[in-house]
Amino acid sequence: MKKLITALSILIFLGFVVGGYLLSQHIFSIFDGGEGLFILLVMVCASIWFNRRDKDGLYRLFKDIHQSNLDDIAEQQEQQEQ
Repeated sequence: MKKLITALSILIFLGFVVGGYLLSQHIFSIFDGGEGLFILLVMVCASIWFNRRDKDGLYRLFKDIHQSNLDDIAEQQEQQEQ
């Protein structure tokens, strides 16, 4: 059962990679120059935003990193005051 789940996970991942490649090729064939890149950037940002409630998502990861950086800054300021 574990091998089946692993195989299905790999197939789903490859499907997303191939689908993403085909989608990007289609977008770049429609738009010239930077418009296609802009559309892809908007799609990536939108997917991050709409998955922000996922506890393992990129939004939560970025938020945790930002909070960690703020904590480090506060610690450094406390050490400099001493």
